[in-house]
Amino acid sequence: MKDMKLSFFTNDESFPLFVQFGGHDEDMFLHGHEDFFELVTVMCGSAVHVVDGERSEISKGDVFVIGNSIVHGFDEPKNFRICNIMYRPDMLFSGEQDIRQLPGFHALFLLEPYFSSTQHFQSRLKLTPADFSRIEPLLTLAESEYRSDNPGRKTLVLSVVRQLAVILSRLYDCPAKSREISGIADAAAFMEQCYSQNIAISDVIERSHYSQRHFIRLFSSAYGMTPQKYLMNIRIHHACAMLRDSGLSVTEVAMRCGFSDPNYFSRIFRKYTGYSPTEFNGGLRE
Repeated sequence: MKDMKLSFFTNDESFPLFVQFGGHDEDMFLHGHEDFFELVTVMCGSAVHVVDGERSEISKGDVFVIGNSIVHGFDEPKNFRICNIMYRPDMLFSGEQDIRQLPGFHALFLLEPYFSSTQHFQSRLKLTPADFSRIEPLLTLAESEYRSDNPGRKTLVLSVVRQLAVILSRLYDCPAKSREISGIADAAAFMEQCYSQNIAISDVIERSHYSQRHFIRLFSSAYGMTPQKYLMNIRIHHACAMLRDSGLSVTEVAMRCGFSDPNYFSRIFRKYTGYSPTEFNGGLRE
């Protein structure tokens, strides 16, 4: 088994993304991804996808994300052609992009790769013929621009890939067998959408349809933090953006980010950032 690095495909550290169409006439050896994720769209034909020893049939219109801790390969290809978009997640989905308000984003781009590596899920997005017709031109544009020397190609490729991510996230419908993915994705998206409201973690857990203990264990394992900390991170990140860009007072920012007490907001803000809100925002009025 071989671990692949993104540098095998591109040495441009300023743009850690690679796009290609690939055909497979023979089995593809098992391999892992050391430092990148891979968005795979099956363009035509079929094959058997082997993920950590489990096998499932894939065919035209299947879309899935392979994380950096998954061993996979392809067997029994038949007229099999795919589009690979290899990327580093922090580059493609940095900041507080509103794509995080979509349950499908959490399911397809964050949770499926994680659960595939830990619990051998084989869920994926299956595009209808009509939806595939929407996606195919964007994949073609991303790949052709990536190979070109056109001025602005990086900006265009990145914008097209992000557009693809939004469309795929909107189309994603968690399969019934992936109830764990669905529950956690709904809860994470709920926090991203409603961070400004006075929501409690009990409200979040209710969205997941799990017991408190089970939800906190699954969520913390998948995201590397408790749901309480995840919600606080969202609020602080939005507060940073508002203090920097909006011209609102600290009290107004606190209220808009779900803090009813400005003094508590100031304490939490300093804890997370190392600055008081007035230091961070250049001395705007309290």
